[in-house]
Amino acid sequence: MKKTIHTLGLLVGLSLSVSAQDNAIDHVLQSIEENNIQLKAAREEKKALTLETCSENNLEDPSVAYSYLYNSENSGVQQSELTVVQSVDFPTTYAARKKSNRLQAENFQQQYEILRRETLLQARLLCIDLIALNQQNEVLKTLTTHADSLVELYEKRVCLGEANILELNRIKMERMALLTAQADNDASHRSALQNLLAMNGNKPITFEATRYPNLQELPPYETLRSELLPINREVLQSQAEKKVASKQLSVHRMGWLPKLEIGYRRNTSPGEEFNGFIVGGSLPIFSNKNKVKAARARELSAELKEQEIALQIEASLQSRYNEAQQLRKAMEGYDLKLIEETYTLLGKALLNGELSLPEYYIEANAVVQQKKSYIELENRYQRLIAEIYADKDLTPIDH
Repeated sequence: MKKTIHTLGLLVGLSLSVSAQDNAIDHVLQSIEENNIQLKAAREEKKALTLETCSENNLEDPSVAYSYLYNSENSGVQQSELTVVQSVDFPTTYAARKKSNRLQAENFQQQYEILRRETLLQARLLCIDLIALNQQNEVLKTLTTHADSLVELYEKRVCLGEANILELNRIKMERMALLTAQADNDASHRSALQNLLAMNGNKPITFEATRYPNLQELPPYETLRSELLPINREVLQSQAEKKVASKQLSVHRMGWLPKLEIGYRRNTSPGEEFNGFIVGGSLPIFSNKNKVKAARARELSAELKEQEIALQIEASLQSRYNEAQQLRKAMEGYDLKLIEETYTLLGKALLNGELSLPEYYIEANAVVQQKKSYIELENRYQRLIAEIYADKDLTPIDH
């Protein structure tokens, strides 16, 4: 029984010290970024969109025409004409489109980064939940071991007439409840791990960590705000979209410039040949109508969208920051050493006959519930920190 009580000390021995498991989450995220099918598809889509955008600035295809003329009344008179014409936009238009394409490529990259951030955040949250499930599994295993020892002890006491069968049945029923809780925990663990496996392209992946990395305390809000808002992916994407809209407005304004046509022409007739050049142009009187107005409206829309996203992101950050501070304060209110000592004393009191079995279970369950509450509280806090620092490759770790 003393061995059992000593084992119970493991119940509340879950510390926040940094261990070799700290890099477990990072290894999982690296594997998922490499193997995730959705991210692979998004990278190829980004490449395709960038190439398609660049192709819009290519020269138009040259046109070639050949005509053969003859006179039905005079079979000896024949003429032919060959024309080759290349149409080009006004030279400054190409430079403007090139800048616009570069900005569009940056916009595509930011869209990909948002998907990457969301995918890796989802994977990180799954890892955090797995750590909590692993911690709960440790607690349940310890409690089950304790219940087994109590069953063995009380079976002997019943045989010696020192305990009654009702007490033994009470312990056995508590043990059945523990086995059910452990089965539920195992099912949740398998489900989370299966989701992680799917995100890794169904390539083998393991995760057995039972400790979280030791996080630094959150800095003052203004410091955090100035650090995170400039690198927020939604903010960066909205800024990139605004730059694209502004440059597109410049491109459409240049749409009123005439298109140029240059080419070669060759006429032949009996005894005569003529070679020359073709120079011409077209005025976009109709084709560019309302395009500038539409581009200006799109630019204004992008500006307003940028402002709205910045406000939403800041409000979300403030809300998460406040919640994280409250959770941190609640966690600091838990005295894990006191919980460990109390559980140990309860075991000794039961052995010494100072507590009846029902009294012991009432007090012990209250202590176990405190431990479970702390595990849930820490899990919520870790998830919040992961969401706050989602736009960083790693959450800040105190080395």
